[in-house]
Amino acid sequence: MSTTVLIWGSTFIVSDRVLAETGPAQLTFLRFAIGSLVLLPFGIAGGLRVRGLFRSAYVVCGLTGVALYYGLQNVGLLFTSPDSAALLQAALPVLTAMLGLLWLGERLRAGQAVGLVLAVLGVLLVVRHGGPRFDLLGHVIVLGGVAAYAYYTAYVRRFCTHLKPVVLASASSLWGLVFLTPWLGWEIGEKGFRPPSTAGWLAITYLGVVASGLTLLLWTFALRKVPASVAGTFTGGIPAVGYLFAVLTGAPLIWPQLMGGALALAGVILSATGRPEPAPGRPERAMSRQEREQVDA
Repeated sequence: MSTTVLIWGSTFIVSDRVLAETGPAQLTFLRFAIGSLVLLPFGIAGGLRVRGLFRSAYVVCGLTGVALYYGLQNVGLLFTSPDSAALLQAALPVLTAMLGLLWLGERLRAGQAVGLVLAVLGVLLVVRHGGPRFDLLGHVIVLGGVAAYAYYTAYVRRFCTHLKPVVLASASSLWGLVFLTPWLGWEIGEKGFRPPSTAGWLAITYLGVVASGLTLLLWTFALRKVPASVAGTFTGGIPAVGYLFAVLTGAPLIWPQLMGGALALAGVILSATGRPEPAPGRPERAMSRQEREQVDA
């Protein structure tokens, strides 16, 4: 999870540079087309077959964890800066932990609860003190993608722990492309195809191979071992890492935003010190055969 968060933190500034050359639909589609090419051979080796692609779990994960999260993130970057978009990811641990509490029956230790409070404070600081490209619409769009990924994280933890990570990651990436295709067609029809430069293609390749294919596999594998609330609090490191990358590449240093990233990072450290206790009378367990059949239906 730490490796995944480090990679994710670098994507905001990279995506922002590519969006100067091409549209958000083209960027998102090309990114996951490359990521799918990387994942698919491993998915097939792990048992993925064409007739098995139509599980509802794969469809939901492709929609929420790929199409909505990354698509809305790239659209939001058209209206706000990469440093603000990165810092708004501090909402992810809060939303994920809420779903873990309300949907999965998880309980938080005191340190993890404090971490969530720090993440909330970080989000409030970012929203209140916008940078040069502050735009409320951009923030709302980015937060919509964050909400989709929080649902994806909880959904995987609830329904997909019996699936092989490489198979789930491969199938989710393919379904993400399915949902992104109509948007891509509309964008090309309206604005035409805008081919990126050589540097743009290199950036898209990084986003596809490392930031999509590899991270989907790592995150899906980790979700089989770690409760959703802990996974969510780990994502609190994205704002700090993303803001650091933005500042190092020329973004202005805004102290309230810097404080928000520091609060989120502190929340990750607190949350990683222990595992959450299961709710009384609702210990974690594997899904029953009947539950699996309902999900597959």
